[in-house]
Amino acid sequence: MIKSRQAKQSSQMITPRERTILHLIAEGYGNKEIANELYISERTVLNNQIHLMKKLNAPDVSSIVLYALKYGFINLYDVLESRFSKRRSETN
Repeated sequence: MIKSRQAKQSSQMITPRERTILHLIAEGYGNKEIANELYISERTVLNNQIHLMKKLNAPDVSSIVLYALKYGFINLYDVLESRFSKRRSETN
């Protein structure tokens, strides 16, 4: 993975849509669920994941989530809060 100096540059290269997809991945959504949530094809989700891996020099999807958490692209508290609030609404 890239160094912290390059992290700022990488974060500026990530599009809003890629951030959204990254957040949904961190919440545990699969490609099909992300596609349904965002009204895009699964192929588009996969392409965004590939772009993120290239931009962040990450070998796999789990690495882009770890990178995003480490460098503050996404916030762990927000991810957990979002995930648990969805679970609560599903059980009520």
